[in-house]
Amino acid sequence: MKSMPEEKKILRLNMQAFDESWMLNYATTHLRDNWSPVPWKNELMNFVSDWLSEADSIAAQTSGSTGVPKNVKLKKEYMKAGAEATLDFFKLNAADKVLLCLPIKYIAAKMMVVRAFVGKLDLYCIPPSLMPVSEWTPEIDFAAMTPAQLTNLLESIEGIDFLKRIKKLLLGGGPVPAILEEKTRALTTEIWHSYGMTETMSHIALRKVNGDGKSNYFDTLPGVQIAKSMDGCLSLTAPHLGLYGLQTNDMVTIEEDGRFQILGRTDHVVNSGGVKLFPEQIEQKISGFIREAFYVGSLPDNQLGEKLVLFVESELNSAKEEEKIKALLKEILTGFEVPKEIIFEKRFARTESGKIIREKYKS
Repeated sequence: MKSMPEEKKILRLNMQAFDESWMLNYATTHLRDNWSPVPWKNELMNFVSDWLSEADSIAAQTSGSTGVPKNVKLKKEYMKAGAEATLDFFKLNAADKVLLCLPIKYIAAKMMVVRAFVGKLDLYCIPPSLMPVSEWTPEIDFAAMTPAQLTNLLESIEGIDFLKRIKKLLLGGGPVPAILEEKTRALTTEIWHSYGMTETMSHIALRKVNGDGKSNYFDTLPGVQIAKSMDGCLSLTAPHLGLYGLQTNDMVTIEEDGRFQILGRTDHVVNSGGVKLFPEQIEQKISGFIREAFYVGSLPDNQLGEKLVLFVESELNSAKEEEKIKALLKEILTGFEVPKEIIFEKRFARTESGKIIREKYKS
């Protein structure tokens, strides 16, 4: 490909520079001629083609943070505004190297591509997987992953070495377990936890997970106003994103200085004998004490209405193992927080990004 003036370059994709017409032609030709049998590459080119088209919006599906998942149209002007907010916050400049290792169907992956276009960044794309390691990528200035991906990387020398090559890492798509936060203390990588959803097109709040400035509270980004609705859930307004009074299903506490904490989702709350219990908070407390994957949910109960249940992913289903875990939980938790029952399952259902698919009532 002929060299082009710097001002015309809009993106570097895997070390090759493109201007807008070249990138659009590349994506269109890639799809038309079936250059790749690899699904994730075709999905990426599909999104690039959509982004560079004349349409003013992008089709997406909501995650369920504000209700039942549904198909929506996201305006490109608001997606650009969300990308600019991230570029400003993390001080990302043209030619900085960023990593895409998430499935493009999720808003987090889409926004990584948009940031690369808006900020004229060097975008490096590797297969989305629960173990996102690459030997050929250079040192990365900025990457986004799920907590499950970070957990897997921290379990191997190869994964830790790869993390050392990432300067700033954004976590999203779910809560960060306490034990995972503890493991990040030894990393030089600057790690942030994001709060956002498909409707916000990007994170609207961030908290530092490790190092200086570490916090349990989220701080909103400039231009975002938040409030607590009558049912205790977060509502937000962000005119630059086209959002006015967006109602979420996330129950929160908001401090006087505007920082906030997520207690849990309303559709996960367990009402046991009139006491509201937040599974996500209980999971945080016990995350460092149970080796296996787990989650807290509920089952119907004739006396309590709902009883708290701990679901554990394990093939060990013995009375001895159950009693051992129960004794441990009684030392860590108090009162109604202690699950009434423990259920072992050989394998949990998971999303493509590795998040456990939980059900409120599971038998």
